[in-house]
Amino acid sequence: MSNPHRRPAYPKGHLLVHQARASAEAGQWQSALVGFDEAERENPDWRLDPDFLNDRAVALFHNDRAHESLELLDNAINLQPQYGYRYAARGWMKQALRDIQGAIADYEKAVELDPEDAITLNNLGLLEEQVGRMQSAKERFAAADAMDRILDESSIPKESAPVPDRAATPAPPVPPANGPWAEVTRALFTRAGRKEFLEFIRNGFKLKG
Repeated sequence: MSNPHRRPAYPKGHLLVHQARASAEAGQWQSALVGFDEAERENPDWRLDPDFLNDRAVALFHNDRAHESLELLDNAINLQPQYGYRYAARGWMKQALRDIQGAIADYEKAVELDPEDAITLNNLGLLEEQVGRMQSAKERFAAADAMDRILDESSIPKESAPVPDRAATPAPPVPPANGPWAEVTRALFTRAGRKEFLEFIRNGFKLKG
């Protein structure tokens, strides 16, 4: 008979991962990467955890090692090929590296797997505008707005803000290692941040800080 008071078993190195994620939340990207690296050395099985690969990829990105981060996002997709968010994450990374066609392809796959992902629909529409696919972009924005209304009807709280002029809004530039774009990266790549990023969209892509 199992002991109801027995503590759940955690994988070796989980405290290092927890500390690394806390550092990432605080924008301390060097400390975050050190923590992820130490956790992987202590327990190579972390390489089989797609969330870990995702989080370490973001830390690499903010330490000027963006191309290495793409390899980790590739591995995360290989582990979860039917999870749309994995493609959306890699698409955003490619967008940040100005690989527009690669980002579009990943966003399209993400939307195919998760048609209700308003953030990715919006990001895809922005890039399609950039390459002249205006009708498709219009349809993406309409779908994103429809999902946004569903969030409203589901009573997900949001602040009142003007609808962004998407036609005049360029795709995001390459984020610096520090500064307000770090907040956007956290929103896209952390568990809690996906809905927060909708506020960024609603506020006309105005960054805090």
